[in-house]
Amino acid sequence: MGEEIRENEAFSDKMTDRADRVSEHREKPRKSVKRERKRNNVKPFLAGVGTTIVVFAIVLLVKEAVWLPGGTDTPTSLQTSTKIRLIEGLIDDVYVGDKDEEALAEGMYRGIISGLGDRYADYYTEEEYTELASSQEGYYEGVGITIGQTEDENGLEVVEVKEDSPAAQAGIQAGDLLIAVDGTDVTAMTVTEAAALIREAEDETISLALSRGESGEQIQVEVTREKLETDTVAGKMLNDTDGYLAISQFTGLTSDQFASVYQQLQAQGMQRLLIDLRGNPGGLLTAVCDTLRQILPQGLIVYTEDKQGNREEYTCDGETPLDIPLVVLVDENTASAAEIFTGAVKDYGIGTIVGQQTYGKGIVQDFYGLPDGSVVKLTVAHYYTPNGNDIHGVGIEPDVKVEQPEDTETDIQLQKALEILQAM
Repeated sequence: MGEEIRENEAFSDKMTDRADRVSEHREKPRKSVKRERKRNNVKPFLAGVGTTIVVFAIVLLVKEAVWLPGGTDTPTSLQTSTKIRLIEGLIDDVYVGDKDEEALAEGMYRGIISGLGDRYADYYTEEEYTELASSQEGYYEGVGITIGQTEDENGLEVVEVKEDSPAAQAGIQAGDLLIAVDGTDVTAMTVTEAAALIREAEDETISLALSRGESGEQIQVEVTREKLETDTVAGKMLNDTDGYLAISQFTGLTSDQFASVYQQLQAQGMQRLLIDLRGNPGGLLTAVCDTLRQILPQGLIVYTEDKQGNREEYTCDGETPLDIPLVVLVDENTASAAEIFTGAVKDYGIGTIVGQQTYGKGIVQDFYGLPDGSVVKLTVAHYYTPNGNDIHGVGIEPDVKVEQPEDTETDIQLQKALEILQAM
């Protein structure tokens, strides 16, 4: 299958670029506490794992900060303020285009953060941050379909329909070809462009034209966007004894979704477990810790240290340690919170790490609210695995290295991971 994208995700190409797909975020620092395993009844699901374009966001208690340009009387700051005024004067005197004061100001704010040279630092308007925060909570506004290119790449098809979503209730089926959105032909569009039409439609109710089956039956449906959960965990039994569980990212819903799928696999007779973290770019620090608390023994999960050397610890009470063989599958795109997961499993020796060297993002970001509602994200600390390893810029070496050849559709890494698991 070609490129796929959930119609809810990647709320704009701009945000796709800015919300770096390997960013790691955390909530406002608070004292480490022992948390009981969540036992909420989460609606179970079982789905295949496809290639999706995902935008990652942050949901935090934003710290309050006050920033004023030229707020100090250093020579550099005075020179900067003077230079800004000179540039503004040139724009007023000679620039022939229209000047948008708000756009100029936003560009300056973004430029300040960009000048740090930190790919993880960023600036968000109030509207951008609101959308970002909602996404990291694990929710999105959409109709519940995953769109992908057809095999011949000459059109778009519905790859997956979320259960009980507006799309499912309207009768949309996987395999339907998407023809038009609110009367706009999408057959020549990319999946990103078509998804944007659905996400950004002016009205909440959207008209979709589809074609079904070999007969090309034309279908016209009306669907209404709703707040839906983003599925980040999928699982299935590979055989009578081996369970497979994939985590695509760590959002506010991941821990509960993990618990639900994990319990389903146990009920189906799982005796060994393979957890797939390939392509997982991370997410919330608290989310990965809540997930790990369901399988780790008692002790330290991860700790962070900030610029002043202050240490923040995240621990596990060890009430439900994993008691079956475990393999964790990783690759070069396993990053951040996913590396926290990998590092804890490796340090405690409760599983075998298989695949390729992970990405190596061992830093965390925090968010600071400005008086006008905008938000600045800054790198504020390093994190360390339970054994004190700083993996930033290094990554985590797998116990068994397995590369995935580009010239084959066979999942060599998965096959090797299963072979190792069955030998345990």
